Amino acid sequence: MDMRHGSACDFRLVSSYVPFVATIGRAQVFLGAATFVLPFVPAHVYAALLLLAVYFDALAHAGVHSSAVGGHLLPVCLVWLSRPQKAPAPASRDALLALEVLWFAAVHAVCAAYTFRRKIPVGAVPILAANVALAVGCLWLGAAPASALEMHVRSVAFYVFVFVHFHVFQTRAQWDAATHACLGPHVGMHLLLVDAGCAGASMCCLAFLCVRVYLQNQSHHDTELGAPRSEPFEASIEAEDMAELLQELLAAKAVQQEV
Repeated sequence: MDMRHGSACDFRLVSSYVPFVATIGRAQVFLGAATFVLPFVPAHVYAALLLLAVYFDALAHAGVHSSAVGGHLLPVCLVWLSRPQKAPAPASRDALLALEVLWFAAVHAVCAAYTFRRKIPVGAVPILAANVALAVGCLWLGAAPASALEMHVRSVAFYVFVFVHFHVFQTRAQWDAATHACLGPHVGMHLLLVDAGCAGASMCCLAFLCVRVYLQNQSHHDTELGAPRSEPFEASIEAEDMAELLQELLAAKAVQQEV
């Protein structure tokens, strides 16, 4: 799935998914290594080691487009280092839930606008700023702590969301290629921070929108194929009718000559 913006991606080919799967695999290795070394190093050294690992990973995979559109390993590292170690206070749970629902609605409003080809009334910069503000707000209120296993699952969901956002909606976005690619990790960041139920609902909504896009593309494809086929078909019917009429006229003429 290592395709540039605007290029066709053949999802039927196994080779199309190799960079995509490799990026997810690197994230799983990173989280496994981060969990393993946590008890053995001081906190400040631990953060430095993870950031250096992410930095050199980004340098090594700078030319891999499927990794770049997902922000490489930086989003996973950011959430892993900033996740709270205790559950939010009861007083902030309602506010946190409201913020998560708002974030969920805003993300899928953007995806729905892509799906139904509606112009988004705001530019890309306000969308980026809103996602950053919502992420900071979730961390400020104390997003639910995630175990190592949960972070593995959330990281897979995050990269799937980002890659689907890029490849499925790339021809429907109203902005340029670089902006569309930049939006991906930001709109997908909610999967790393919001409640597990909200994250699951987000993936279900994304699947529904992808099916909708597929049906729209199939309908458009069938319309394009059906239009040119009708004219030759009708022409062939008219040719056959004319041939039969000509044969009847010739037969009638032959009968008249015999008489």
